[in-house]
Amino acid sequence: MNRGITYMKKLIVSVLATSIVCAGITYLEPLLHSSTASQPPSVAYASSSSGNFKDVKGHWAEATIAKAYAMGLVQGYQDGTFRPNAKVTRAEYASLLTRATKLGSGTGGSSFKDMKGHWAESAVTRLSALGFINNIDYSNGFKPNTELTRLEMMKWMSNGLVQSNTSFKQAFEDTQNTLLPTPEATKGKIAKAQIPYLALVRGTGIVGGFADGSLQPEEPTTRAEVAAILLRYIDIEGQEASKYADLNEMREVGTTGTNLLTISNYKYTEGDFGKIMDTKMTLSNKSASLKLHHYIVIDARNSKPRSVYSDLFIDPQKGLKSYQKGLFLTYADITFTTMTEYSNLSVNTYNNGLENSVIGINRPSDVDYINKMGINTIAKDFNNFKVIGKTTSFWTESNIDANGTGYRLRVDNNNEVRFNNR
Repeated sequence: MNRGITYMKKLIVSVLATSIVCAGITYLEPLLHSSTASQPPSVAYASSSSGNFKDVKGHWAEATIAKAYAMGLVQGYQDGTFRPNAKVTRAEYASLLTRATKLGSGTGGSSFKDMKGHWAESAVTRLSALGFINNIDYSNGFKPNTELTRLEMMKWMSNGLVQSNTSFKQAFEDTQNTLLPTPEATKGKIAKAQIPYLALVRGTGIVGGFADGSLQPEEPTTRAEVAAILLRYIDIEGQEASKYADLNEMREVGTTGTNLLTISNYKYTEGDFGKIMDTKMTLSNKSASLKLHHYIVIDARNSKPRSVYSDLFIDPQKGLKSYQKGLFLTYADITFTTMTEYSNLSVNTYNNGLENSVIGINRPSDVDYINKMGINTIAKDFNNFKVIGKTTSFWTESNIDANGTGYRLRVDNNNEVRFNNR
């Protein structure tokens, strides 16, 4: 009898001990390392009981991490740390994203051969079924333990937005040819096929970019970044794309080459900029011809410039110059071909051949800054403009009035655009 009682006591103690240990371990698959193919990484680690991780105090994502933890999106390590700057793998991100999305379970998703029996197999299969993951992107295998790049992270989320609301599908189409407000785009470092994916997450604010405006798509992503971005994604999934002003600008640029209507109080009275883009326009004095590729407008009526593109052209540390205030600043991306040779040729020669100030052959005010942002402008050496037949591409600065003015541009095939704010 005594032996039986002793045995039962040991059994009860054993069960209680096991319960206490297991209470600190959550069998989610959140951003933890040292996993095996068949076992989620969280099995090896216990989470912080409160989310007050000892290594995130003062970190830029401290509050975000606490919120993501409270929502059950992320967990920590047994030693009470979160390790916010640690990198994230494809498998780990898949497990988080499948938990964050409000979309259905999905059907028809195909598993990758190298995911068979992997702890994240069901998450990856579900994301494939829902359209977050395009299997074609991983034709050589999913490679679940590979560090996730920021491009992959952004692409999966953009795919999710497209699946969540038809308006995002249209926004994706509208931004195929847009100008991304990032120096990587102006420097030609972003492939054309990547543009609409980055446009959706940048335009909705899911991704805001780094201090220099870059998106760094080829860089790995961190646990802190993922926590912040997942929370933003949750709020935006399923919404109407038209709610997001920055995205609306990029959509207009993608379809017409300009953000004029989105950012200003001007309206078209005839045609639109899409009718004259990439079309030859000969100056009235026959000094040159040009083709317009982008026409970016920045609202400078208030002390702070307003446009998703403003930081490409105006140093946010310096702000607007006095002569720029109270106007709509315009930046034209043009290809310019000289048609004459004058020994005394100047910029004024070309400006005199333009009908009005819609486009001006003027160098932007802060050349050093815009060059750093990948914006090419008129060379300080004007000799190239004195060579007949010389073709160059650059950006120019001009402005249009904020009140009661009408403008027009006509190209050589007689297409024209007229707009005013009267």
